[in-house]
Amino acid sequence: MEIVRKHAMIDIGSNSIRLVVIGIDKNFFFKELHNFKAVARLSNYIDEDENLSQEGISILLTVLKRFQSILGREKNVTAIDAVATAAMRKAKNRDWVFALAKKQTGLTIRLLSGLKEAYYGYYAIINSTFIENGISIDIGGGSTEVTMFLNRKLIHAHSFPFGAVTLYHTFYAPGDTNAGKMLKSFLIKTFSQFDWLVDQELPVIGIGGSARNLARIDQIQEHYPMVGLHQYTMPRERLDALTNTLASMTIEARGSMDGLSKDRADIILPAAVVINTLVGLNRGGTFMLSGEGIREGVFYEWLLGAKGVNQIPYVLNESIRYLRKNFNLDANHTSYVKALAFQIFDGISPAIEQKYSKKRTAWLLSHSADLAYIGEYVNNESSSAHTFYLLTNININGISHHDRLAVALIASFKSQPNLLDFAAPFHKMVTKEELKLYEILGAVLRLAHDFDRTRQHVVDEVKVKISRKKPLQLSAYYHDDPFFEDQAAQKHKKHLERALQMPITVTFKERAGRLFKR
Repeated sequence: MEIVRKHAMIDIGSNSIRLVVIGIDKNFFFKELHNFKAVARLSNYIDEDENLSQEGISILLTVLKRFQSILGREKNVTAIDAVATAAMRKAKNRDWVFALAKKQTGLTIRLLSGLKEAYYGYYAIINSTFIENGISIDIGGGSTEVTMFLNRKLIHAHSFPFGAVTLYHTFYAPGDTNAGKMLKSFLIKTFSQFDWLVDQELPVIGIGGSARNLARIDQIQEHYPMVGLHQYTMPRERLDALTNTLASMTIEARGSMDGLSKDRADIILPAAVVINTLVGLNRGGTFMLSGEGIREGVFYEWLLGAKGVNQIPYVLNESIRYLRKNFNLDANHTSYVKALAFQIFDGISPAIEQKYSKKRTAWLLSHSADLAYIGEYVNNESSSAHTFYLLTNININGISHHDRLAVALIASFKSQPNLLDFAAPFHKMVTKEELKLYEILGAVLRLAHDFDRTRQHVVDEVKVKISRKKPLQLSAYYHDDPFFEDQAAQKHKKHLERALQMPITVTFKERAGRLFKR
């Protein structure tokens, strides 16, 4: 990837200040280059006159100068987008502080309204996840933003003037033993003033560091086998149990808890109560983490604006476009094999017990075909193992962890024993019925690959005929020498026979009607 420009984001939050640098090529492919965070707790430095104190200003300027020093050593930084949120919204002297920051660092800081901050969180979710309908919550240090979106369109948004830091000082710092109950009562009363925030059958999607810590703790406690926090989903029962566990611990004990950042040992509890209360007030049943939030929302606004679109039309397809580029995937070959796979699958469908919708099986087969050759980038001979490893260890926007595992198992299919070995560590995430479906789809995809063994597209079409008391018949119509295609198909048809539990004959026929003889 030849980077032609760099976009820098500085997010001045109530709890932390972060710098992210993103590199972009001429075709608008992008990747994160740097990500630095400084814990500032600016909301703690708003004085009695509602001004940012001299100590708070000193902390802010020190961090900004450090970030500017990093940016000064970077080449091709064409845009620096510095935004400030809740703490600076509360500071009456913010204009003077921004002017001082401009004078000492050269940075122009943009103050975001609460509603604009909520919008950016929503915008990041719809452009980086598979969720089309949901309630988002971004609990920062000094404010909490919530939205409701349906069909990826923003319906409602609100910004509450409280966050994890301010709630901690209001409810927990005084040492009241009933702090948790008082906070929950306050939250129920507050959230219930908005009918769109309660009794909805929608998942709750969390944004920000506290939400990320909750997901990380749960993954560790569950011995979660997949890699990646983005789009990780927790059932409401586990979120409730984790919130109660945190409440039963001292700050010191939380500070040594695996998955929890020490700088959040105090504020993680009010943050957990906020998120858990909102999930409990709704009937969606799950909490999902979005690893992308306000900074990504700001960046997507710039990027998509430069491309002349409002949203990424289909997030997973955009992710696959990136994977094709990064792993040198041949889109022409993939499309050809995918077409053959669908000819086979459509033909054998009457012989399959339909426990899953045609729409879902088609979706799984299609995207598994898209990514079936990703492991060849590492090593051709062991591509199956590398395909499975990569798909379960890299983040892919627009697909749930459950479906990412399904695609990994289908795309890497080599044999039934191989499939079961790969699936073993993930036994909590996949059922026997699902494994059977993945075996069938994997065997179909492997046979489709065999029909293009030479990658010269000699097979034009595959037809399937199902007859009672006779083997299932696959006829491959070709226009050139199919010797190696025939050799591979005859060798590997056994995998589909085993999956379907029926014999299969594979016959190669020239378009003129003559049979191919080896």
